[in-house]
Amino acid sequence: MEFLLGGLSSCCAVLFTNPFDVLKTRQQLEGELLAKSNIGKRAYKGLWQSIVSVVQSDGLRGLQKGLPAAALYQLSMNSVRLGTYQTADNLGWTRSDNVLLTPFLSVFWGGLAGAIGATFSCPVYVVKTQMQAVTSGSYTAKFQHRHSGTVAAFVNMYKEGGFKGLYRGYTANLARVSIGSSTQMASFSACKNFFIKYEIFQESVVLTALASSTVAGFFTSVLMSPCDVVTTRMTNQGVSATGKGILYANIFDCFLKIYRTEGIHGMYKGFVPLYVRVAPHTVLNLTFWEFFKNLYDDYSNRGSKLKADR
Repeated sequence: MEFLLGGLSSCCAVLFTNPFDVLKTRQQLEGELLAKSNIGKRAYKGLWQSIVSVVQSDGLRGLQKGLPAAALYQLSMNSVRLGTYQTADNLGWTRSDNVLLTPFLSVFWGGLAGAIGATFSCPVYVVKTQMQAVTSGSYTAKFQHRHSGTVAAFVNMYKEGGFKGLYRGYTANLARVSIGSSTQMASFSACKNFFIKYEIFQESVVLTALASSTVAGFFTSVLMSPCDVVTTRMTNQGVSATGKGILYANIFDCFLKIYRTEGIHGMYKGFVPLYVRVAPHTVLNLTFWEFFKNLYDDYSNRGSKLKADR
């Protein structure tokens, strides 16, 4: 049940945050392996310009590109990630009598839960990224995979590269989710404990969650962004007849090529929409998670009470 509740909460959150994920993907792919000085007019410069470009080329529906795949990804990834972390927390493995050890345990279990979730959900992430990158307008990405739908995307990827093709960019995705998950879990918990000391936050659970997510989301985005860019590039690149990536051989090759051609700026493409997505997604995800858990606890307690009355 912990796994199911974690997945459902993420599916609810992604309905609101998927548009920013689309913008992030478009910005990360624009000007791929081109020096900043060699890029002409940018379609996705800044958050507002990116929104305008998407709407002009694909209509308002374009802001929800790949939503079915995004929801499936959140269900498959966060059901495992949050379920694993909650199970470890229930067993007391994220806490210790040693005050200095507790943050380390939160980071460790957050990262491990993220790694397990990334492994389970990697094929869906590839589909999500490729579908979000497709546009009917002018576009500067090197590759667009025009799948007719989510199921067709899985079939096409398998035909291109077999089972290995479903795990395109796996190492980058593993690093991305592990870093993001460990940072999110640890920083959110630390921020929450800090803010709750003040009376204004003690009186409002929502305000505490907003403040904690805003700060935690920034740290998560800063640490996760380079791996996020690399994951997007590796999952969206074209493949040869043998199923090998045309641009990047592996995660290290991708990092090196981006740094050499685009500099440190290339590692942080799409940072603003990434942050704008991460912060509210954290609030919504954890809020829905707490809501579903409370509903389940109330249902379980009523069931136990009815059995006791009988």
